[in-house]
Amino acid sequence: MISAFARVEDVRHTITPQLSTEDNALLLIDLGKGNNALGATALAQVYRQLGDKPADVRDVAQLKGFYDAIQALVAQRKLLAYHDRSDGGLLVTLAEMAFAGHCGIDADIASLGDDRLAALFNEELGAVIQVRAADREAVEAVLAQHGLADCVHYVGQAVSGDRFVTHAARWLLPTGRLYLAKAAPRCVSGGQKLPGRCSACVTTRSVPIRNTRRNQTTPIRA
Repeated sequence: MISAFARVEDVRHTITPQLSTEDNALLLIDLGKGNNALGATALAQVYRQLGDKPADVRDVAQLKGFYDAIQALVAQRKLLAYHDRSDGGLLVTLAEMAFAGHCGIDADIASLGDDRLAALFNEELGAVIQVRAADREAVEAVLAQHGLADCVHYVGQAVSGDRFVTHAARWLLPTGRLYLAKAAPRCVSGGQKLPGRCSACVTTRSVPIRNTRRNQTTPIRA
C-alpha cells in the first residue's frame, strides 16, 4: 500500500462524489479499456469465488494522461462531481454518488458491451465524472487531448428522486425482455425502440413466460 499527501491550494475547489441534479451528464473514464475483469471483485466474493483475471493497469501512459486531464478539468471548473471506480464496480460507484447527492440515477450502459454483469461490477481502473450537459463536448475534448478519447463513455445522468434505473441498448431492463417475448420478429429486427406496441405485434401470438429461477450460482469466469 502506498500513501501520499499533497497540498490543496484551495479547498473550495475540491471535487467530491456529491451529485447535482441540474442539467448534467455522467461520464465513465474506463482505464480498463473494456477488459472488464471480474477476478477478485466484490461480486466474485459474494459468490464465494476468486476468478482468474483481476483488474490491472492496462496502459501506464493513459494512467498519467488521466491524472493530467482531471487536474486540467478541476482547474477549468468543469467538474461537478468525481468518484473513482473501485470496490463494487460502476454500479456501486454510481450508487454512492447518488447517496451523497440525495438523488436518483438514470444510467445508460449501452456503450459498455454486451456483458452487462461485467460492465456493472468489474473493478478496473477508472472514474465517473459529472459535468454540465453544456460542458460535455468541451470536457471530452480535454480528455481526448490527454489520450483518453477511447476510454470515455456516457453512462447517464443524475435525476431528482430516489430511483436507480439502468438502460441497456435503449431497453429498460427487465422490461425489454418482456417486450421481446410478445414482439413480432420484423419489429425486433427493425430495431424498434418499443417492440410489442405496433400493429404487427398486437396480432402476434402470446408467448408464455417461464419461471427462470435457478438453484445455482453465476460463475465468475474472468
